Amino acid sequence: MIPGRHPGALHPAKGKGGAPLVLLHGFLGSPAAWDDVLSALPDHGEAWCPWLPGHGPAAPTPASFEATADWIAAALPKGAILAGYSLGARLALGAALAPLAARPDAPRATLLVSGHVGLATQQERVERDALDAKRTADLRRDLASFVAAWETLPLFASQQRLPAETLGHQRAARLAHDPESLAWAFEVAGLARMPDYRAAIAASRRPLCFLTGARDTRFSALAAALVRPPVVTHDTIAEAGHNLLLEAPAAVAAALRHLMET
Repeated sequence: MIPGRHPGALHPAKGKGGAPLVLLHGFLGSPAAWDDVLSALPDHGEAWCPWLPGHGPAAPTPASFEATADWIAAALPKGAILAGYSLGARLALGAALAPLAARPDAPRATLLVSGHVGLATQQERVERDALDAKRTADLRRDLASFVAAWETLPLFASQQRLPAETLGHQRAARLAHDPESLAWAFEVAGLARMPDYRAAIAASRRPLCFLTGARDTRFSALAAALVRPPVVTHDTIAEAGHNLLLEAPAAVAAALRHLMET
């Protein structure tokens, strides 16, 4: 996932500069998902926004969640701040807690925007695996129908307040993906494939900052249960839902700025 060897968007440092940033988009997203966040930052170091595997021109590899997390961890520049949204947050968490992240040049802090921490029971995994298998079949059958159904999930209800033009741009970007490659997100990086990171979070010595929308009650409750100041923190954004990159980019920028200054 190194710039020049992997597709993505590399943004030059701006203003007074700062720590390098590595920013991971969510499922059905793209590197451009972080554009409004970066625009709201007056100062930042070089920012690398890679395509996640299976998205856009990126190949649907590695072949496991843990291998993907290790791959991301190995590519992080020294002193980087790592951030991810939703699927990207889950992979960022795995990278931040990967064995490679124990090295001195591991991410100095990680921002987890609307990120899950892994399912706690085998029964939850079985149920989620069945759901993701159905979603994968729907995705492969008809991308447009899948996207239309995805956008009606209660998780995204708060987005209905956004301008139609904004939602239209989001839909167009989603429909540009290849459904066969996108299946990677369920079959390899789906929630059923993600380890339960609760114990690792409790033992982490590097800052992990969870950021959720107040309207996203499920993910807010997950994050709140793990708070361990000053290492593990959680902030909520009033009147916002799950996709904070779309609904509250200035708030995400403020969270990144705080991590850059501490």
